[in-house]
Amino acid sequence: MSDDAREITCQEHGAATTTYVCSHLATNPVQRWHSARASGDNPWPDAWCNACNATFLREGEWNDRNADAVDLRILCNHCYEGASAKSIARFDAAQSKAWQELLSHCHEELSVKQEALKREYSLTRHKRWDWDQDRAELVFSNDGIPAVVATIEFVGSVSTQSNTWLWSWANPSTEESVRSRIVAVYEFGEAHDYPRLTVPKWPAEEANGWDMAAVAAHVLDAAGVYRTPSETGFTFLLLTEVRTAQ
Repeated sequence: MSDDAREITCQEHGAATTTYVCSHLATNPVQRWHSARASGDNPWPDAWCNACNATFLREGEWNDRNADAVDLRILCNHCYEGASAKSIARFDAAQSKAWQELLSHCHEELSVKQEALKREYSLTRHKRWDWDQDRAELVFSNDGIPAVVATIEFVGSVSTQSNTWLWSWANPSTEESVRSRIVAVYEFGEAHDYPRLTVPKWPAEEANGWDMAAVAAHVLDAAGVYRTPSETGFTFLLLTEVRTAQ
């Protein structure tokens, strides 16, 4: 639908990157967004609505036969993120009920897993934790001696500066070694039309991070979840395998 990204000047945000959305999304962002999955190489993919998606599906791609049927609008990348984030509010009553039931089930399931980890490994009692993205490991230690080692997958992070959630699959600072499997959660969200699982970044607080981690643990059948704090917020990790250090 579009050429390579170019710098533009936004009246609200100043110098920014060009993005493209259909006019329906630009006018009313609180609806389903169709696009490629956001990535470090393409953080703001071209996006279009359900009506325009019917045009897309007739060809299975955007090409010379259908591209002119879509009225494109330019947004800066900041406006794009803000508009996309609004789409998480598009649930009707039935969708909202299904989402809340899923969250309830996932939290109950996670609670059982967390209790099992607490009994077997006493994760909160160790003096230190350190993660290694290249090795995809989280190590709990005491006085420099490793006690417990967990294989990890990054779920995402909550920023207490911007008050937003960011999925790891859309975070360029997260290595592929710790975010390759989390794409399954995005695909689960696409299949069931749960926008909080498919929109890369949206307004959030810590409790929302636990929600996303609980769903991710359910989808990937993880052993549990660990939340690591920092000066700017919290990172949520899936513990896919846990063992006592040898």
